Amino acid sequence: MSAPNVIAGGGAAAAAAAPEVQPEQPLAPPAVPASSSDSLYSFDEESLRKVREAKPWATDPKYFKKVKISPSAAMKMLMHANSGVEKGIKKGGKPVEIMGLLLGRPDMEARSLVVTDVFPLPIEGAETRVLADDAEVTNYMIELGESLESTRKERFMGWYHSHPFEVEAHSHCFLSSTDLSTQLSWQRAEDPHGNPWLAIVVDPLRSLAKGRPEFGAFRAYPPEYAAPPNETPDGKVVMDDTQRVERWGTCWDRYCALEVEYFMSSLASTVMGTLTENFLWMRALSSTPLLERENQERVCESMAVLGDKLKQAGTTFTFRAGHTMDANAVGKAGGKDSDSALQKTTDMSADLAVEHCIEQSSQAIKAAIFGHSAHGIAATPMSPTAAAAAAAAAAAKAAAASPGEQLPQAMEVAPA
Repeated sequence: MSAPNVIAGGGAAAAAAAPEVQPEQPLAPPAVPASSSDSLYSFDEESLRKVREAKPWATDPKYFKKVKISPSAAMKMLMHANSGVEKGIKKGGKPVEIMGLLLGRPDMEARSLVVTDVFPLPIEGAETRVLADDAEVTNYMIELGESLESTRKERFMGWYHSHPFEVEAHSHCFLSSTDLSTQLSWQRAEDPHGNPWLAIVVDPLRSLAKGRPEFGAFRAYPPEYAAPPNETPDGKVVMDDTQRVERWGTCWDRYCALEVEYFMSSLASTVMGTLTENFLWMRALSSTPLLERENQERVCESMAVLGDKLKQAGTTFTFRAGHTMDANAVGKAGGKDSDSALQKTTDMSADLAVEHCIEQSSQAIKAAIFGHSAHGIAATPMSPTAAAAAAAAAAAKAAAASPGEQLPQAMEVAPA
């Protein structure tokens, strides 16, 4: 909306026309400047057409640096991935992989790809293998694309799928050999036509365990491109081949990872801030994740996985009388590989221990602030600062306890 025209008059005429006393007018609220995220919800079609014609990514395999994902797209990908986990477990087997398409466009100003929406596909896959070569699926994709042409200005610009593997020390967001082949085929078909193609991998089990979205965004290198020696997809130089393969798969030198960001409009951000300030803070006080059935089952499964990995590493731990623990040295499975496997297992156990310390500290803080002990006996409330200090001391005591010591189910916090 254009600003109103203002005509300024001068001299005595203007002074005579002006009233003698000007009543004080309330100041209008300052205009809220549009954030950079707001600009991602609209774009200039002519500028985008010129970008698609120029195709700067055709000469630079690492042209794009970031991926910006909208809240709705992130939520739909997580919900779709979690549905595959639930479906596979209900059938008595392992979680199944899922797949969908990304809708969006390139943003040259930030050398990024913008994902505004996603659309699930009726596809299920096995471990590290999800394909879209079925004729029925192909026809579904064609019909979906034609319907969107009349309602949306963006294009299909990528695909996503899940890696629902057990939670470990590192993320499972990587491209397998099958994923890389699929991504490269799509890039060859779409990139020359001004539509740079993107791959996103979702780790649903790690997302649930960590309480945050675990996404990985990737683009494949063309066959003629030679990546720098020992450089992993995230741009780091790793000399140990075992570490490279564990984190990025066997094709670690044939694709690059893009930084993942999320954007939200200023209006949505204001609404979320109001909800968080007025309502959502209650969730942290009313919920007890440590006691939820799903988390308890996950902890048991994680402990079982840790036990199996210790056996694979060639290390056995035995508990003896007097709450002592002996570690037998590694036998036949010694050397560098054994050390790497043992280090990986140690990292997993450390993550699990830290997670429990945080949950126990949270429970101690609640008990201290609201004056309820673990046995229902009223206690004198403490100040938040004193409660936090007491909880930290209790968590440190729990972490320092010997492995064989029986810790109480809920920590008591003495009043100040």
